[in-house]
Amino acid sequence: MEFFLHILISGIATGAIYSLIAVGYSITFTTMRVLNFALGMWVMIGGMLTLTLNVMLGFNLLITLPVLVAVMAILGVVGERVSIYPFFRAGSDVWIMSTLAVGFLFINSAQLIWGHNPLPVPSFFGDGIIMFGPFAIFPQQILVIATAFVIFSLLYLFYYRTLLGKAFRAIAYSSEVTSLMGINTRMICILSYVMTSVLAGVAGFIIVPITFAEPQMGTVLGLKAFAVAIVAGLSAPRGILFCGLAYGALEALASGYFYTGVRDILGFSLMILVLILRPEGLFGKPTGERA
Repeated sequence: MEFFLHILISGIATGAIYSLIAVGYSITFTTMRVLNFALGMWVMIGGMLTLTLNVMLGFNLLITLPVLVAVMAILGVVGERVSIYPFFRAGSDVWIMSTLAVGFLFINSAQLIWGHNPLPVPSFFGDGIIMFGPFAIFPQQILVIATAFVIFSLLYLFYYRTLLGKAFRAIAYSSEVTSLMGINTRMICILSYVMTSVLAGVAGFIIVPITFAEPQMGTVLGLKAFAVAIVAGLSAPRGILFCGLAYGALEALASGYFYTGVRDILGFSLMILVLILRPEGLFGKPTGERA
């Protein structure tokens, strides 16, 4: 029982990271009908910036996080302008390759700057563990899970309790109508990309003490987060949180009781099955039906 609880909590923490990345796919899809297929690489940039600011330069977390958010926001504006806007305006789907190209540029640049080897980032709370009855949990894992719930709660309040959030939801229904109503759809598209890049950076910030900092750290995370977004439904942020946690738990249990390769087989097989039976996702609405 102790072993079961240990790997379950570890899996839920991993699933929380998948959820944070996956909701980035949802934000840009619902507003722009585009996907940043290199989102995992943006997570890597967040992790490498954390390494640089917190470890190499010695900044404390209260400085590291705001600086990281600012840098990721600027990169988001530039990334949208370079890899999305020219092709989006022309009605071309070339943005699929351009987002991947930016991601590979991130990886190659990271290898030139920081090297190829994994670099450790100390846990924000030290190396101690917290005991809950018969099993233990690392404070960093608690931070990951808590951060996911806080961010998803803030996203819910943003979408349903602010005028700007309602503008985001309106564009998800019809960008043409919202433009006629005087909403600056272009600015909303930029903000959606910025939100996505910032969320990816925050995900990198909180996970890098667990995974180590290396140029390839976000590649697999991005793929699995995309699977979570597909299973839940790209238009269902709350479903993404649930599916992310469940996906992480399923992976951990499969690895703990079988072997590591089984977790990827189960996860991606589930994605294919959902695409066949319910293309809009488990929590998504069928085409033409409003959320």
